[in-house]
Amino acid sequence: MAKKKANKQLIYVVMAALFAAIITVVTAYVLHIPTGNGYIHLGDSFIFLAASLLPLPYAIAAAAVGAGLADALTAPIWVIATVIIKSLIVLPFTSKKDKIINARNLIALIPALIVTCVGYYLADRILFGAWGAFAAVIPNVIQVAANAAICNLRSRTRRCRIQEKGSQIRRLSFWLT
Repeated sequence: MAKKKANKQLIYVVMAALFAAIITVVTAYVLHIPTGNGYIHLGDSFIFLAASLLPLPYAIAAAAVGAGLADALTAPIWVIATVIIKSLIVLPFTSKKDKIINARNLIALIPALIVTCVGYYLADRILFGAWGAFAAVIPNVIQVAANAAICNLRSRTRRCRIQEKGSQIRRLSFWLT
């Protein structure tokens, strides 16, 4: 029983590390669109996906490390705010359902939008003052809405589970429903 639990934890650690790497690359380099004080990116869609697949502590680690590294590479002034905000946006999601897209995960996109907009507004206000903070609200709304749509489309017809046989995890499988 202990070996089975250790195998499952190892799978989660590896998946969290892979998600962190994907989040870093996609956030920093893939469709990276500069805006006034930051940039619009597609990394949040992988944060939402990680939050829907991984248990909470692993999803938080993947989001914080991946987004934090991306900002360290492209906009170091944002690292602290990003690590805090991205850690918070995974909290409302669940990985306890059979489907990635379920009612809870769809509703979780609303608090993710609010936390992102309010968090970056406060960070913008501290760093750049009132005008800079106000100018960043619309790009943040666009970013979260676009990432939510992409995550929803990518995950709409997929399920995920970890198949176990005896005390070993055989594979992480995705399949069309």
